[in-house]
Amino acid sequence: MSRTAYLIAFIFFFIMTACRSNDPSAPATNAKAPASPMTMASPVPPAPASTAPSPTVKTTADVCSLISGADLQNIQGEQPKETQRSDREDAGFIVSQCYYSLPTTTNSVVLNLTTPAGGAGARDPREYWEETFARKAEKSEPERKREGKAKEEGEGEESAVRPQKIAGLGEDAYWIANRVGGALYVLNKDLIFRISVGGPGDANAKLKKSKALAQRALQRI
Repeated sequence: MSRTAYLIAFIFFFIMTACRSNDPSAPATNAKAPASPMTMASPVPPAPASTAPSPTVKTTADVCSLISGADLQNIQGEQPKETQRSDREDAGFIVSQCYYSLPTTTNSVVLNLTTPAGGAGARDPREYWEETFARKAEKSEPERKREGKAKEEGEGEESAVRPQKIAGLGEDAYWIANRVGGALYVLNKDLIFRISVGGPGDANAKLKKSKALAQRALQRI
């Protein structure tokens, strides 16, 4: 091949290479891949955002939406800095919990919502309510004392205390006191919810706050 032919072939190869490098459809070999949106940090929103429930559990209500930040500001004196939601299926029920985390940790509030699970194993919350509260309210003092000796301190103390019936909330409601305050249970339609508030004050003060929050939640169910 003559020198002229070599020169023509080299010029043709150089032109083709330059054109390919300017082609926007050609893949870049050294370009840095953009960060995935799932790994990019995002600022905390000013309003509390619920954590999505587990995809294997379906709830009939968004538990964290039942009490608003304004409700907590009015009753607990603080806006929540975040809400933490969890859901689980247990013995024919779906139990959804929302933890309203307040700037003063001891002021935080917990709301549990119990609804029927799906499928053949679903149970009616009213049956559970009857077993848990109606029968417990009828037990004698010696029976409750015997139960209390078999329970550990903390939440288990509620089992040894006779429920106090609360009028004017949902279809039925009970307050169960314990050494740190207590918990308010409310039956409404096909669900049960439980509210427990932290912060200063005796059991009566916490009952008053729990009732106020329950009234707000009932408006949103």
